[in-house]
Amino acid sequence: MSPLISIHRLEHPLGMHYACCAAWGASYGTKFDLAVVLVVLANFVMIVAANVLNAYADVRNDLATAGKRRVATAVLEVGDHRVLQLAIIEMIVALALAAAVSWRAVAGIGLMILLYLAYNLEPVRLKRRGYAGPVVMGVAAWLLPSVTAYAAAGGRANPAVWLVFTGVTALAVGRGLWWAVPDREGDAAAGSITPTVRDGVRHAVDAATQFTVAGLLLVGGGLWLRFGLDWAIVGVTAIGAFLLVRRLPTTRQMLRYGFPIAVGGTVVLAAIPLLAQR
Repeated sequence: MSPLISIHRLEHPLGMHYACCAAWGASYGTKFDLAVVLVVLANFVMIVAANVLNAYADVRNDLATAGKRRVATAVLEVGDHRVLQLAIIEMIVALALAAAVSWRAVAGIGLMILLYLAYNLEPVRLKRRGYAGPVVMGVAAWLLPSVTAYAAAGGRANPAVWLVFTGVTALAVGRGLWWAVPDREGDAAAGSITPTVRDGVRHAVDAATQFTVAGLLLVGGGLWLRFGLDWAIVGVTAIGAFLLVRRLPTTRQMLRYGFPIAVGGTVVLAAIPLLAQR
């Protein structure tokens, strides 16, 4: 596999996952034009740029984690300074795409950049600061791209849509906590005080369950208000399906079995506004 694919983490099904994160919020808007395309593209570039930054910052962690050593090897092969430069260039490209649309788009991408920097880099490095890490990742990878794409698509303040967006963010935090369990040994070896390292697997899983339940209720409530009970049931079933594979023992199995189900749920959430209006 190409080192560039590894540091961007674009292997299947992750590329589809990032595309869903970048685009699905736009389907809840009222229009589709060039501005929407540019914002979705900016979201996507920003998400993969964040992966490059994370690969640069997490070399020690990834070397100590069996399922992620290929990412660390790819960073060392390309050169850590070049990897950092690539992340910076891609973030600038994302900002430029957003600037071609509106100040709101620039604000959204700018906030993502700030959160990804705070998540990955010292002296802040929120990744090693307990629950701040997964919460910030949920906001940066799900809430902000969704809101930015929604605004570009003509979306207006709507309580039902905000319930859906907030609920999906809570679900992302829950998934992050569950799927961080296989990384526990690597994070501990690298000194990252993640929830599973600091509080133990059981405590982290309990928190993941609470975030997940809250997320399912919020999404279900938002879909019910906007599209009716039947579509709420469809949406909650689709995004809740990942619970069947929530406790996979290795990162490789998570990518192979867990992510496709999570991506499928996101596709369903994106399709509901389009199908419900027919």
